[in-house]
Amino acid sequence: MKKITMIFALLWVVLLSSSCFSQEKDSKVKWMGVSDAINQAQKDGKDAKLIFIDCYTDWCKWCKVLDRKSFSEDTVAAILNYYYYPCKFDAEGQEPITINEVTYNPVKKGERKGTHELMKTIWEGQKGGGYPTMSIRKSDFSPIDCILGYVEASELQKALVYYAEGYNKDMSFEKFSDKYADKYQAKVIKKIFKK
Repeated sequence: MKKITMIFALLWVVLLSSSCFSQEKDSKVKWMGVSDAINQAQKDGKDAKLIFIDCYTDWCKWCKVLDRKSFSEDTVAAILNYYYYPCKFDAEGQEPITINEVTYNPVKKGERKGTHELMKTIWEGQKGGGYPTMSIRKSDFSPIDCILGYVEASELQKALVYYAEGYNKDMSFEKFSDKYADKYQAKVIKKIFKK
């Protein structure tokens, strides 16, 4: 009986340590709050990066898959950390957020949490909403684009570079995407993993 108990205890320790490793692996992106990103962009002035906001909810299955599969991928994480102020935003969060002297408040629907007012601004101009929503914005918080729904790591990598390097200004995403692996990816990899 002691051997069985000892085996279960050992298994528990192994599972617990692998779970901790998994959580550490999932947090390769240096996430910050939206307010922190705005403040950092203001401090950085003309050297400010773009702002990337991952809008999620606790109940969103695909938000969790995005975290686990796409954001934990080494190249995606490095791109986010290099080119962006990466933010996590709970779309049903309960804290007010002030951006450019406008305060966005949480919304309650009776006893339940509702969609935060900031989501209306993020979804503005989109043909819909939903989760996950990834918003790419300039350092002054003006919108560049929104990516709605789950995106595989390889496609997210392309989209992040497309906006960060400014290819969106003179090339369609389809054209960029077709050329990414052959023409752009190696340069990006060299730049983001340079030590």
